[in-house]
Amino acid sequence: MPDSLSRRLKRAAADRKTTMRALIVQAVKQSLDTPAAPFRLRDAAVGHSGNPVMDAASVNQAIDSLREKEFRP
Repeated sequence: MPDSLSRRLKRAAADRKTTMRALIVQAVKQSLDTPAAPFRLRDAAVGHSGNPVMDAASVNQAIDSLREKEFRP
């Protein structure tokens, strides 16, 4: 446990006239009783969701066409 957190815990226990152990047990119980918020990864797709502007094949074709110009005399 970081020293700064330990100092805050000791101070809070003294202010509340309780023990550090009691505060820790209370905090753990509260944390375990609170349901976790669902995690949703934001959509970072290009274009509209489910209807991308470009698919992988289109991107590869565009790259290939750029590279072909480099190799033409």
